[in-house]
Parts: sequence; C-alpha cells; structure tokens
Amino acid sequence: MNITQLIRMKWTSSGSVTGMAIRAGVTLVVGGGFHGKSTLLRALELGCYDHVPGDGREFVVCDPTAVKIRAEDGRGVERVDISPFISNLPFGKRTDAFSTPDASGSTSQAANIMEALEVGCEVLLIDEDTAATNFMIRSAEMRRLVSLEKEPITPFIAKVRALADVGPDPDVTGPGPGPGPGDGASGVTPPTGVTPRRVSSILVLGGSGDYFAVADTVICMENYAPRDVTAEAAAIARDAFPPGTIHVDERFGKVAARVPDPSSVDAGARPPKVPTTETILWGDDQREIRLGAVEQLCERGQTRFIAEALAAMARTGCVDGGRTTAEALDALEALIAGGDGMDAVGGTRGDLALPRRFEIAAALNRLRGVRMTQRGRSARS
Repeated sequence: MNITQLIRMKWTSSGSVTGMAIRAGVTLVVGGGFHGKSTLLRALELGCYDHVPGDGREFVVCDPTAVKIRAEDGRGVERVDISPFISNLPFGKRTDAFSTPDASGSTSQAANIMEALEVGCEVLLIDEDTAATNFMIRSAEMRRLVSLEKEPITPFIAKVRALADVGPDPDVTGPGPGPGPGDGASGVTPPTGVTPRRVSSILVLGGSGDYFAVADTVICMENYAPRDVTAEAAAIARDAFPPGTIHVDERFGKVAARVPDPSSVDAGARPPKVPTTETILWGDDQREIRLGAVEQLCERGQTRFIAEALAAMARTGCVDGGRTTAEALDALEALIAGGDGMDAVGGTRGDLALPRRFEIAAALNRLRGVRMTQRGRSARS
C-alpha cells in the first residue's frame, strides 16, 4: 500500500491501529474495472455505523454525516432549490423551488444533494456508475456544440471545489486563482464572522479524468489495494487542462430551508406498514415510500423505525408547520434522547433499529403528497 496519508490511532490501552486516512476536500477513487473502487466506497458508506467484531469492517470509519448520492429517475421532488445545478429550464420552469412527480436523472441527483445539505451533510459519496453523466461532467466537445446559455445544467465538477473550500454559503465573495490537484484553492473566502460548513466529496471514477483538475487527493485501487497517485494526476491535469478549460464556480449557492406541512405528514387512521427494507406503505391509501435508492439503510428494523418516526413527528409536534425539516429532525432527536430512547417514538417493541437523520429525511422527501414551503417565502412563491 503506497499511501502518504497513513495514520496511527490508539485503539486500546495496550495497542494501536495504522491505516489510510482520507483528508477533507475532494478525493477521487480511480482504477481499472473490478479492482475495488466501488467496494471501497461501499465500505465508507457503511462506515457511519459501528460494526460487530469479526465483521471485517471494524476499522472502516467515516464521517457520521456522510451521505451516498445517486441519480434516482422517477422520484418526486417538492419545492427544492436546485438552482446551484439547474437553471433556465425550457418554458420558464423555476428551479429555485423545484417540484415534480417524476424527476429525471440530473434533477433527482441535484435534489438528493440539496436535501442532504439541508439537514447537515458534510461529506458526499458519489459513484459514477449510479450518477447521471450529464450532471457530473460536460465535455469540451459538447460545450463547443451546445453553448453555455443553452445548457441548463451546471455539472457537479463546477461546484465541487466551492463546496469543499467555502461550503454552501450564499454570501461568499472574492475571485481568486483557479484550483489544481492537491492545492484545495478556489480563492474564495467567507465574509468576516461567518463560519463556513465545508462539504467534502469522495467520488469513484473510472471513465473521466476531468476531475483531476479539481481534486485534492487521488487514490488508485489496484487489486483491491490503494495507491496514492495525486502527484501523477496533477501532472496529467496540468498537461491536459490549460487554465480556463475546466469551468469552476467561485460560489456554490444557497441551500433553502423547507418547512413541511404537518397535515401532509399525518399517517391517518391506518398504521404504516413496512413489507421490505426499501418500502413503507403510508396513510389510509397505503402510498408507497420507495427507499431503494437510499443506500445507507442496512436493515428492515431501520425502515420500521423511520415509519414510526414520520408518524411521531406529526403526532408529537416535531413537524408543526413552523419548523424546518432540519429543526423537526432536531426535535425528534431530542425526543429520543429524553430518556425513553426509541420507545418514545415506536413504543416498546424489539424489532426497531435506529437510522440516522439523513435516512429519515430521505423518507420524508420521498413521501408522495408531502407539502413543503421554503422558509421566508409564501406557498405560492
């Protein structure tokens, strides 16, 4: 293993563990097919959970706010501001409060990112195999054929540096030098007194080298072993991408805080059912909440808890028509921490497992018929 980011951590009173550390910023995981890129990312996805001894992943640890992002054609979206990525849609369709019952690959991936940021995500995990290609990159040839003013999608590559360097702060200012591999520099600094919430990204890539120009770290998987190739990738980027070749935005844009309508979250008289880990049947009409693309759900007990939590959020006033989604989740977590634990939400039963706030939010966002307003804006604006 040729990795420069080796660290040693004390593990027990008598021993320590040494392993690879992935720094904050923009990290690429590259390599040939079947060499372990997606396997590494999958291990990191589940590194937000503890593992039992003997699992084999006990020492794979990830930031607890890390969220796996993917395209999700066909999902519903309710008043999400996806304007950092999508704008100028045909027929004047707005994107600062975007709603659709049937999102495309690019709009669903944009919504998934914005919804994760809305509730506190600080690490995005993306595999190109499950991402929308037109959302991730836009080739030089395509830029020549289709002019910028006729393309509504700002690809993720244009935003990933701003996320890592200053975060989703709408007030950042100041031009600066273009970024390069390993230097982490967008030249943008937050205004005085503002503490930025920087958001890192870990991306699995096998087909595009464009991201070399915006990466801090590049890890190559070879026969399931990692090798640090940051310097090599930086050299390739300098040769392949002269200044100005890769468009990089200085600002990410805002993340709108949305307020769920409690009446639209009410489960009704019929209790929710959970036939599988990926499905909740909700309300008197048993609408499906489809969670198949929420990849950090591990077991059916978590989905059962999510169903109970959504019902409890409306019943207990966590969702009250004034709190944002993030604030409602804060209230739910306070309820759980209040002494009764999960029993405060689901009653005394032995078939529940605790998910994170991100999976609960994902279910709320995929509830067909949920109504949201953006804080500070009327329902019609």
